[in-house]
Amino acid sequence: MKYIIAIICITILAACNKDFLDTAPISNQNESSFYKTENDIVQAVSGVYNKLLAFPDVNNLYLSEVRSNNYYVARQDAARDYFSLSAFEITSALGTLQTAWTNDYEMIERANQVLDKIDNISFADTTKRSRMKGECKFLRALAYFELVKTFGAVPLIETTVSSAEALNYPRVGADTIYNFIVSELTTAANLLPISYSGTDKGRATKLAALGLLGRAYLFMAGYPFYKTENYTNAVNVLKQVLDAENSGWTFASTYAEIFKTASDNKYYLFEVQYLSGGKGLGNPVPGEVIPLDMDTKITPYGSYYMQGFPSDDLISSFEAGDKREFVILDTIYRNKSGVLTKRNYFKKYLDSSAAASILSSADWGINFPILRPEDVMLMYAEAVNETSGPTAEALNLVNRIRTRAGLAGISGVSQSEFRLILETERRHELAWEGLYWGDLVRTGRCLEVMNPWLQTNYSKTIDVTQELYPIPQSEMQIKPGLYYQNPGYE
Repeated sequence: MKYIIAIICITILAACNKDFLDTAPISNQNESSFYKTENDIVQAVSGVYNKLLAFPDVNNLYLSEVRSNNYYVARQDAARDYFSLSAFEITSALGTLQTAWTNDYEMIERANQVLDKIDNISFADTTKRSRMKGECKFLRALAYFELVKTFGAVPLIETTVSSAEALNYPRVGADTIYNFIVSELTTAANLLPISYSGTDKGRATKLAALGLLGRAYLFMAGYPFYKTENYTNAVNVLKQVLDAENSGWTFASTYAEIFKTASDNKYYLFEVQYLSGGKGLGNPVPGEVIPLDMDTKITPYGSYYMQGFPSDDLISSFEAGDKREFVILDTIYRNKSGVLTKRNYFKKYLDSSAAASILSSADWGINFPILRPEDVMLMYAEAVNETSGPTAEALNLVNRIRTRAGLAGISGVSQSEFRLILETERRHELAWEGLYWGDLVRTGRCLEVMNPWLQTNYSKTIDVTQELYPIPQSEMQIKPGLYYQNPGYE
């Protein structure tokens, strides 16, 4: 883009006094005339973070959770993207696909602008310049990670380009994108601090970069690449994150405590920062799927959009006594008339203690997790299992999570048994966080898990072509012949 349009300056603060600066538009300023001072860079980096606001709703819910057997949508009277995603009735014209593509590339574009200009700007503290470069590289890598696991091969653009120049960038192989992500995150980890204090809490850290790098290595080690040497790479980087407990992250004493507004920036390695108060910076996820007529003592507003509910398959998969189940979801609610009503719904981020501050169903102030320590613990256990089998170290990590959930520990299992245990633990621990669908794809378990469920609920089955989404129709039409379409969607 030639112009910077309405960059929102976001100051990321500690959970006890989290706040955002009011919108500070830089509208109608030419890019070359804007990047002059250190403060300009600070504002521009805040603009990169700002693009994260739409990620959970689109990438984590619609394109992941709704796609999996965690969520069921009955057929709608009118066309709804969430039904098409759940029922695997996908075409390249689906609006959510274009939204995801645009959001990701706009964040990449903003990061590219900063990285192209930052070395030419004088900084009072050059360490701050290096840190901001690391933040932009982390965010750019995150956007490319979302793109490659969603669409496969995509254009790789590493510098600011005009709209005309962008038409010279074809899709490049997914392996090339993953290699770029590895390079970006490795560099970012070397530039970023382990933690922040004060108003900088919530920014990307060294541990966030290493954790996301470990996740990328697991995707490279699994389907369809099967570059299994990356399990060792994952072990090495994820171990660094685990070793930073208490200096860089904290393990919450209870599962429920993690998902409270008051716990923002306490228990995640990286989270999307939200603020209620009607500034357009609120989180839509808590109100996304709650019943429309829920008691206003719990929430003053009903469902934001999606009409669907946690699947019976997910609910029945929990072990008896798992404390996580009714933090994540419920099967009954009290309506506005005080009547108990049966219906499955997700309530994981529905913090009624903070409801008084919201001004709409999409205005919640609770942050959304992109990377949690428990995710790293389970990824590390998986990588260890693939390289050394179910070692005591790997079992202890899983059992630590299970003990907090009120469940008995696991012991005496084979490598293949531990794989399935890890799959289930990730499904439960990280439910409604947007990771389960990707787990099924990368472990090669997607068809085995999804087809029986799809046959029962939608009278259909899928093949491997539907493990990726199609390139959005409008992108295919910009310059005919520039992109090829993914198999199964031609």
